[in-house]
Amino acid sequence: MENPDPMILKIHSARPEKAAVARAVQALREGKLVVIPTETVYGVAASPGVSGALDRIYAAKERDRGKPIPWLAASLEAVEQAGAMLPPWARRLARRYWPGPLTLVAPCRGSREGFRVPDHPVALAVLNQAGGLLRVTSANLSGEQATLTAAAAAAALGRHVALVLDAGPSPLGVESTVVEASGETPVILRQGALSREAVMSRPRVLFVCTGNTCRSPMAEHLFRKWAGSRTKWESASAGVAAMDGQPASDGAIRAMAERELDLSPHRSRGLTGALIDEADLVVVMTQSHKQVVLQRFPRAANRVVLLNEFNPRHRGEDVPDPFGMKAEVYRAIRDEIEAAMPDLVLHGHGYFEK
Repeated sequence: MENPDPMILKIHSARPEKAAVARAVQALREGKLVVIPTETVYGVAASPGVSGALDRIYAAKERDRGKPIPWLAASLEAVEQAGAMLPPWARRLARRYWPGPLTLVAPCRGSREGFRVPDHPVALAVLNQAGGLLRVTSANLSGEQATLTAAAAAAALGRHVALVLDAGPSPLGVESTVVEASGETPVILRQGALSREAVMSRPRVLFVCTGNTCRSPMAEHLFRKWAGSRTKWESASAGVAAMDGQPASDGAIRAMAERELDLSPHRSRGLTGALIDEADLVVVMTQSHKQVVLQRFPRAANRVVLLNEFNPRHRGEDVPDPFGMKAEVYRAIRDEIEAAMPDLVLHGHGYFEK
């Protein structure tokens, strides 16, 4: 199926218009090819349920039939419903980096398939309206450079494509990192936008409070104590309104010294996107902290939890700020934080089992 002049349709990159999304989905349902933007590069999409659609991608790209076409998915749940068998470490990476520039290649119903959840509102809108899964690969001829704009994608594949959604240049401009996910540890098949360090990193819990001088550093060190020296987990802390470089408060230092834990080397730091992206769990002290984190970093929605969700005595309550209070208040807050640690550590271990 060839189109001498494919339609190029402008679409808002952050708030995709429903009519444009519906037009793309209708074309896909008719077995046509549609070029869509992602955060990495532009991709050419086909509906897996339409006979002949996948063949059109191979023809458009002049691609070797022995090379499978990967999947884009709307969510991790959609990937697993498709039959992908992800080991626990791969599921952890998916929870941390999806949506994002990570492709996982995993056993799936007798074959090996590549899956990714893109971090682009247009791609996700199309995926959600199209049933959650599409066959999508880079919109270029095989062996040539991936395309970063709608115009370049149309020039490369235009006569084979019915519709091109133009959301402006791809933000990252680099293809995803592809990871083999069938063994006990990650194997990078293609280095892309996601660094090797990110793929190979240990799981991390990030504790968040306001100034990163009292509650979150106490939680960080108490977690290390309860997790033990053999844990696979790392811990860190930050504050939603922290000034970088401030020491822990005197009250926190004294309260932790009573537990033989030294907080004196601690220096505060503000919460950043990089710290969020490095965390498998983001543990906040209050509901207001949770709201701030989700407002600033909505991609972390599935990873943010309230500390006292793990505290049987204060289930779901905020952990009060002891800053400037008397020693007994610091002790009470320290003990409240510590009471959540056994269940939190067990919850962390569960990341390697489910």
